[in-house]
Amino acid sequence: MHIHRMNELHAAFIAHLSHEDPILLREVERHGELPWLPVRPYFDALCFAIVGQQLSTKAAATIARRFEAWAEGCGGLKPDVVLYAAVSELRTLGLSGQKVSYIVALAEAWNTRPDLRRLEQLEDEEVIKTLTAIKGIGEWTAQMFLLFTLRRPDVFAPKDLGIKKAMKRLYDLPMASSDCTRIKFSGRWKPYRSLACRHLWQVLDAVD
Repeated sequence: MHIHRMNELHAAFIAHLSHEDPILLREVERHGELPWLPVRPYFDALCFAIVGQQLSTKAAATIARRFEAWAEGCGGLKPDVVLYAAVSELRTLGLSGQKVSYIVALAEAWNTRPDLRRLEQLEDEEVIKTLTAIKGIGEWTAQMFLLFTLRRPDVFAPKDLGIKKAMKRLYDLPMASSDCTRIKFSGRWKPYRSLACRHLWQVLDAVD
């Protein structure tokens, strides 16, 4: 998403919250406009998403650095580089056997399904359906791809632990609330729920 477009989106989000949600508005004004990291190529982004699954931020970052350094040493992160690597070689980077199998499955899919290179042409739900057909990629990973790689403006991840904690902290919404309850609650942020998610995570980062 172009920087000018992101600035416009942030301004529109502020205007929207001024009518719909003064609680989150206060947090957004405190945080300011949040910077975006450079967008990785699709295959890279999904590999690193798999690497980080079910790990603490610190542990995920450590393994991701090793994985990236290994890929650079092999000429770059490409499907064939993954497929030609020995499982034992990938395991030495700190990846579990299960995650190695997921990354290999992604590489195989990338080499056989040209539709994966055109994900930006699909609607959000189609992207999720396409990605979750690949072993090891669940709905949450697909949602993070939509939000951070395709930078779609209205992505919400009701199962995300950080989102749950932030909604409990700001709105006293019970952690045990259903996905449907959380999705219904998020309606007040439409069509800017991607920005809402980023600021909800920031609420935790500012305190924890």
